[in-house]
Amino acid sequence: MNIIKRFFTSSTTTANKKIVVVYVIFRVIAVFMLINQIPMQRWGDALLLILTLVLFAIPQLVERVFKIEIPNLLELIIIVFIFSSTILGELSDFYGYFKMWDTALHTLNGFLAAGIGFSLVYLLNRNAEGMNLSPIFLAIVTFCFSMTVGVMWEFFEYAADRWGNLDMQKDRIVQEINSVSIDVENNAVYRIEDIQRTVIESKDPSGDMIETVIDHGYLDIGIIDTMKDLFVNLIGAIVFSVLGYLYARHDQKKYRFVRNFIPKKGKTE
Repeated sequence: MNIIKRFFTSSTTTANKKIVVVYVIFRVIAVFMLINQIPMQRWGDALLLILTLVLFAIPQLVERVFKIEIPNLLELIIIVFIFSSTILGELSDFYGYFKMWDTALHTLNGFLAAGIGFSLVYLLNRNAEGMNLSPIFLAIVTFCFSMTVGVMWEFFEYAADRWGNLDMQKDRIVQEINSVSIDVENNAVYRIEDIQRTVIESKDPSGDMIETVIDHGYLDIGIIDTMKDLFVNLIGAIVFSVLGYLYARHDQKKYRFVRNFIPKKGKTE
């Protein structure tokens, strides 16, 4: 693989070698976990691990296809983010152990996606003949790109829950709901407050009734989680959009952190 060869190249920097080490370790963990899922027929987890391996390969694929060099910091953030969200978050249940894990990753996703969106438009603006986009336009496109990525990810979570029998859109207990379905005849919003217990009656494959009791409230099946994820994605997108605006409009030396998200021309080794 190209990334392995890069490790043994004498011209490779220490930073690049660290990225290669992290990449190899993460990939070995993913392959090992994938092999373990197959005998247990956990096809949903296996599919998620396959997706993880595919995502790991995207930075190198982009570099090879477009003949660019992705900055070390950006590549490292992408790899760590993928590993943290799928293998640690979903499969190792870090979302359950650490309440802020999901929030932190979605905030980082908004920031990271905005950085990628900014770099694409910034390079196009600099290298396309006849283009001279204003900094505020660059910031708006950056923000919109990040939010689009956030929405598409929520679509993926919904599809994984609906057809992959996962729970990526995390449930949570709520104590009050508003519903027009309770009073359909009058088409009025019916409010239920201080919910203490919810009883769900269902049937197993043999037709026997199963009663599931949820104490302390009503089970929300992902709406609140989705809205929270999009909100923190919004925060991350705004932060980088502002940084991108300042970088494009004012002193690029002062805001040189943004350079870590802008790929360079030239085919990598």
